[in-house]
Amino acid sequence: MTIKQSTVDDDKRALAFKALSEKKRIEIVRYLQEQPDHNSCGEIARAMGMDKSNVTYHLKIMYDADLIRYVREGQNKKIFLEDNQFKAILPGFLETL
Repeated sequence: MTIKQSTVDDDKRALAFKALSEKKRIEIVRYLQEQPDHNSCGEIARAMGMDKSNVTYHLKIMYDADLIRYVREGQNKKIFLEDNQFKAILPGFLETL
């Protein structure tokens, strides 16, 4: 059996694992995977029963780990998963949610 070496460096990998080590962040990833059209911070907070500031805290950690990206639409920011980052670090992870 041959294991293919990823091109992602270990520092980025460690940041991603640290970001995903919190249950609420995995729930946010699951929400973003299942609800790609309802992805503002306020929508995530309402859907998950969390304070907007708490969601923002978790999103910042995931953003710093390159697991999500923001796209500005007018005054709002939409949040999207960085699918390529997940595929590079954890192939198949998003499909298991």
